[in-house]
Amino acid sequence: MPADFVVKKAKGSLVWDTNGNKFIDLTAGIAVTSLGHSNAELNNIVSKQSKSLWHLSNLYINEPSVTLAKKLCNFTFGEKVFFSNSGAEAIEAAIKTARKYSTKKFNSNKNEIVSFTTSFHGRTIMGITLAHSKALNDGFGPLPKGIKSHEYNSIENLEKVISDDTSAIILEVVQWQSGITPANVKFIAEITRLAKKHRALIIIDEVQSGVGRTGSLFAYEQFKIKPDIVCFAKGIANGLPLGGILTTNEVSSAMTPGLHGSTFGGNPIACAVGEKVVDIISKKSFLNAVKKKEKLFLELLKEINNDLNIFSEVKSMGLWLSVTFAKDSNIKVDELIIACHKNGLMILKANMDTVRFSPSLIIEDMLIEKSMQVFKKTLTQILAL
Repeated sequence: MPADFVVKKAKGSLVWDTNGNKFIDLTAGIAVTSLGHSNAELNNIVSKQSKSLWHLSNLYINEPSVTLAKKLCNFTFGEKVFFSNSGAEAIEAAIKTARKYSTKKFNSNKNEIVSFTTSFHGRTIMGITLAHSKALNDGFGPLPKGIKSHEYNSIENLEKVISDDTSAIILEVVQWQSGITPANVKFIAEITRLAKKHRALIIIDEVQSGVGRTGSLFAYEQFKIKPDIVCFAKGIANGLPLGGILTTNEVSSAMTPGLHGSTFGGNPIACAVGEKVVDIISKKSFLNAVKKKEKLFLELLKEINNDLNIFSEVKSMGLWLSVTFAKDSNIKVDELIIACHKNGLMILKANMDTVRFSPSLIIEDMLIEKSMQVFKKTLTQILAL
């Protein structure tokens, strides 16, 4: 449910509602406004680009999309980019690309997709099918066929799920549905081995974990895994709709013109902003600063738990943090979020016992400290009831 206040304006990591109440934002539009709200540098780019070109469609090539595509390829394994509007559309493009490649190169039966429990791949019919979550897919059937599921971070019986009929394996190297959960070393190694054995593609969903969120440009860089396709969106254009996939010349060769498209994908204004976002976030000094801010959050959360002793687990990857409450803490996440709003703090729900923080990657240390003071104050108030 949306919050019970209406936002009027935002700047940096601060938000104001129509009644003049101020909030510290630890959501960043769900890991989107990585360079803060109303970023002056990005505002100037929007203004400049809007005066020269707004929209063409992908029937014509626009300069900002080419520039951004080249930069993304230069920083990654990628050789080809397809731009969409959102993460969910990026997932759709990845699945279509994988299946087309596999069935064209090998045989028509090589069309199965393997995904994992507690995953999240968007809210399209394909996205909820990949997640295998009753809460997400109940009432929306019949769901697409050819999707297999396996337990995340488990190698037991994985070889029974991945076969010669597997087109692709899709995973998040860092999940968030059950808190911030990185893939473990053995799990990644077994996926890599089985993908090679069965000539299956590896799709990494970096819609939330990508573009600096975890302290590297893309999270897969911190894991010993080589993707064939990477899905991105969220933080790439700091709030303007933009997503897409990165892949290789080999895999993309199966997708000839007319097999897929997007009217708004690769919008010149969004891509112009995306180019600047990548320029800023890809710098080593910027990514090191993200990890320093992560460390500050963890230190402050440890201090809170030393006093209140209600966290069962605190996990993080860069400026993507989760706090899970002990079962006997009596903390109800939905009520906690409402109480935080009343005290001027915006946070995210992961599940019934876990909250998430995904602040701007440039949030000031002073605001990190202030936000944790408000978080502790709110918890203390709830515990006193």
